[in-house]
Amino acid sequence: MRSAFLALLLCIALWAPPMLQGAPDNTHRGAATYEERSKAEKMSRSRYRDLEVASLVLILVVGGAAILWAVRKK
Repeated sequence: MRSAFLALLLCIALWAPPMLQGAPDNTHRGAATYEERSKAEKMSRSRYRDLEVASLVLILVVGGAAILWAVRKK
């Protein structure tokens, strides 16, 4: 039981996003030019887009597995 709890904590720690370094005005530290801020924003948007795609794929796979399980159970 204890090992399962520790494994769960390890998985949660690995899934947590890295802490973002930002200033109070929502600009990254050291990003003085518009181009640097634009590049940082695009990278952030692509990261969240990748997470959205991954969650969609996970939902479809789990849903398909649940449907197959329900059909085979009959």
